Parts: sequence; structure tokens; C-alpha cells
Amino acid sequence: MNSRSGTLWFVSSGQTRKKPFQDALIKSGMNLHLFEDGRSAFARFGSDMPDLLLVSEQLDDMNVVEFCQRLRLTAGTRSVPVIVLTSGEDTQFERDLLNNGADVCFCQNTDPLLLVFRICTLLRRYEDDMPASEGVRFRPPAVTVITTPGSVAWSWRGGKAESQDSTSPLIFESLTSHGYLLSLIDDPARFDDIGTSVSQQHPDCVIIDMDSPQFDGLEMARNLLFAREINGQCTRVLGMVTPDRMTIENVVAAFSAGVDDLVGADIETDLLMARIGSLVRRKILQDEMRREEAHVESARARMALADALRRVNADLAAANRKLIEAQAKLVQSAKMASLGELAAGIAHEFNNPLAFVLAHESTVQKGIATALQAVKTSDFDGAELALTKSKERLSASLVGLSRMRDLVASLRRFSRLEEGEFARVDVPESLKIVLTLLAPKFGQEIKVFCHLNAPAELVCQAALVNQVIMNILSNSADAIAEKRINNKEINNIENYDEINIFSSLEEATEGREGKDYVIRITDTGPGVPENLRERIFEPFFTTKPVGSGTGLGLATAYGVIKAHGGSISVTGGEQGKGACFVVRVPYRSAEEKGCYDET
Repeated sequence: MNSRSGTLWFVSSGQTRKKPFQDALIKSGMNLHLFEDGRSAFARFGSDMPDLLLVSEQLDDMNVVEFCQRLRLTAGTRSVPVIVLTSGEDTQFERDLLNNGADVCFCQNTDPLLLVFRICTLLRRYEDDMPASEGVRFRPPAVTVITTPGSVAWSWRGGKAESQDSTSPLIFESLTSHGYLLSLIDDPARFDDIGTSVSQQHPDCVIIDMDSPQFDGLEMARNLLFAREINGQCTRVLGMVTPDRMTIENVVAAFSAGVDDLVGADIETDLLMARIGSLVRRKILQDEMRREEAHVESARARMALADALRRVNADLAAANRKLIEAQAKLVQSAKMASLGELAAGIAHEFNNPLAFVLAHESTVQKGIATALQAVKTSDFDGAELALTKSKERLSASLVGLSRMRDLVASLRRFSRLEEGEFARVDVPESLKIVLTLLAPKFGQEIKVFCHLNAPAELVCQAALVNQVIMNILSNSADAIAEKRINNKEINNIENYDEINIFSSLEEATEGREGKDYVIRITDTGPGVPENLRERIFEPFFTTKPVGSGTGLGLATAYGVIKAHGGSISVTGGEQGKGACFVVRVPYRSAEEKGCYDET
């Protein structure tokens, strides 16, 4: 049997015959530490922890029973296995030790090699996989007995010499009286029932009849050792043999096969129950330790995951802020490019009312002078006529000045920088501003009709209308102008083209819940070829002549729509004529703004 290297503390007073045990333990590869009394061992627990304690029954400073009791009081030392070296065979003393926390009592007159094997069984490693349900509720400890009628374990009579026939082993009665959940396997073919015959639970302890003529006890122990390692169980195994077979060779063979403790059939009832109780206690304690360690590791993993999640969320929030800022800058750049393209038309819009005001300024001055002269000559009718004409000229000038004022206000509102922020937007009002700015581009050849059936207010970025809708309308106007030039219809004012703007609330698409705010823009232009309908949203892609377009308009619109969690697409218009742009964004009313901002 291979023993694993471990740290062993040997607590022993000077009078104990410990030299042979020291030599055997060191030879087996154990890391041995010696302590002269219990006090020094307990003082060491504050900084170190052994894998196993070997304690002499005689300590100078405390009783060994008291030593075991103190060891089991503290959670940190409760799991350390304890072997007590006794000076002789004292059944009552051994029972007291086992009932008070010792795991094994070992006579110091026995061969030290057997001690090494007992230590190996206590330090035997098992897989860490635990059944999820085990340990979450109380259950009585489960014991399985593998024996056959007439065999040693079946015929055991609690150390009494007389023997009698019985339909069930006497050991069953003793175990039942001690509160164990029992299972009997009296047929070797039912070996696979171990672990399923006791309420679907793996047994805590298995008692194997090592002298049954119907099966090989050693082979049964080996199979059980293999099974419990595969199943990740730390089930303890106790073997029972006839007293004449309790030789060193048989004990070594049993321990090597996987047995954790070996008793003779002449063992008394109380001592047998104490030995079984020690094995079961050790097994349940080890289960609890592994569960606690698993819980600690799980908690650490959850904490590490939570920290990683917080860092990822912080990084995502920072990246999102940078993305919104970059998007705002891109929208502003595209907007300025759009304004540059519209500069000539806007200048014309300013120049017409300005020239009109300047032209009427001299007329008004002359009218006032004429009225003053007429008053001096008492020609009140002439004065009234001159003042009436001047008033008409001023009223006409006021119309032009109002037009200029509205245009300046529209430009100021259009060019604001808060494009990346979600806010309550009046869609019809914003659309009116866009149409005002694009009016010079539409001219007399393009008429725009609005069919707005959706709610007026929408929580969105201002760029949704100021930039997206403006770019689509601007591109439609350019496409119509190009078509009219090609068809030589530019001077035919009666034959005008149309742009129609529709808004509505529709059921959400793409698996989303709720409603979509949908804006459709159709025109009577040449349309978009199918092979270009995906590419028109690529940055810097344009079908316009060199120097006539930046290729950023629809790309910026695509980014703004994606920031809203929506979609934009283009198809052919009605009856295959013109183009139809469809903008869909999740509908968020003003009441939802607070909730959305928090997300």
C-alpha cells in the first residue's frame, strides 16, 4: 500500500516507547514533529496544522480523553484525525476514547508497520465531488452489512461464546438500537446495490464479512475502494474476521485492499459500536469539511466574478460614454457638412428678404418726406396717401425680417451639440425646422407632404430628426434634381415631384416587445438600385459626383439609429418608383424617460 507524504505530530511523554514508531513513520515518508506535552501541541495550532495527530495515552499535563475533547471543541482542529497509543488492551478505556473524539486506539506493543497502515487509511484521499443534496438536511448515518448466513458477521454474538441460528444478523439489532439506517447485502451479486439500497444514499460505513465462504472479502474491499473513488465518496470500510485470523499478514492485506478498520469476531458490542461510530464520525466530518471548503471556494469565485463584472461594467460604461461623445462629434461633423452643402440656398434665403428690405428703405423715406411736405401745405389727403404707402412697405419689410429671424432661430436650434443625449423631442416641431432649412433645396419643383399619425413627443436623441431625417430628405432632393436634369424637366414647374413623410406606431419587430416609432419617407426620384441598398450606409460611400458629397450622411444616420436600438432600411417606392426609407426605433414616451436614463 502506498502512503502519501503528510505532516504528523507525535505528542508523547518521555516514558512512552516511541523510538520504533518514530523510525517507522520517518521511513514511510512522513514529515514528523515531536511534542512533549499537550500544551505545546495546542500552542502550535495557532500557526500550523498537522494532517494527523499521534498521541500517547499518558501525557504529563493533561488526560488524553481531555486532549481529544478539547481538540473536537474547535472547528479548526475538529477535522484532524487522532490515533491514541495505548499501553494495553483495555476495552472500556478504548470505548471512552473513541466516544470522546479519538479515531483509532493502537496498542504500542503492536508492530509499528501496522501503525503506518492505520495512518494511511485515515489520510486516504477521495475525490472532492459531493452529492448536491448531501449535507443540506439531517439524515441518520447509513451502514451497509455485506455478509451471508452462517458467516462470521452473521454469526457474531457480541463477544459471547454461544452461537445460535437467526434469520437476521445480531449486528442488525445493535446497529438499529444506535440509530443507524441499515442495509443488508447477503448476495455477492448485489454488490452494485451499495449506495442505492439505503434511501438512494451512499452508505457512510460498509461492514464486510472477510471470512464468508461465498465471496472473497479482500476482493470485495478492493472493488468497493475502486467504486468509492470513482463515485467521489469517502465511505469507510470495516472488516470482520475470526479471532485466529487477526495476524499481521492478514491485517496488512486487509488495509492494503482498502479496509479502514479490522476487528475480530470476539469484539464486544459496545466496543464494536464505538469503532463503527468513530469511522462514521470521521466520514461525516470529512464530508462537512469538504462542503465548507467548497462553499468557501464558491464564495471566493462569486466574489471574483462580481469584481470582474464590476470592472467590466465600469469599462463598458466608460466605453459607452466615449462612444456617445464620438457619435456626437461625428453627427456634428456630418451636420456641418450638410450645412455647408446648404449654405448657398440658405444665403439665398437671407439675401431675398434683405434685398427687399433695403429696396423699400428708400421708398419709405421718400413717402415720409412727401407726407411731411403735404402736411406743411395742408394737403392732408396727400399726406395720408403717402403714409399709407410707407406703412405697406414697412409691413412687407417686416415679413422679410421675420423670415430671416425664423431662419436664424432654426439654424441655432439645428446646430446645438446635445445630439448624443436622450431627451424629450417634439417630432413635428423638429421636422418643421428641418423642412425650413431644406426649403431652398426643394425649390418649386419638390413638394413635401407630412402625414404624422404617431404621437408628437418621443424620447430620443435630437439627431434622430435633425440629422437622420434631414440626410434622407436631402438625398431625396438631390436624387430628384438629378432625375429632372436627366429628363429635362427642371423648367417645367407644373410637373413637380413629391416627398411624403409618414409617422406611425407599429408592433415591434426583431423579437422586441412593445411598440416601434416608425417614420417612412418616400419620394418620386429614381430610387436606389438593389445592389447598392446595403452599401449606401457605409461610411464615405456616395453615388454623387466627386466634390458633391461626403459619404457621411447615411452612415451617420445608420449609427444614430443603431444607438436607439432600431433599424433603417431602403426599398423601392410605390409601384417600384422612387425610394422608400423606413426608420424604426423602440417607442419611448416622455413618461419612460426617467427609466431609460437610468439604464
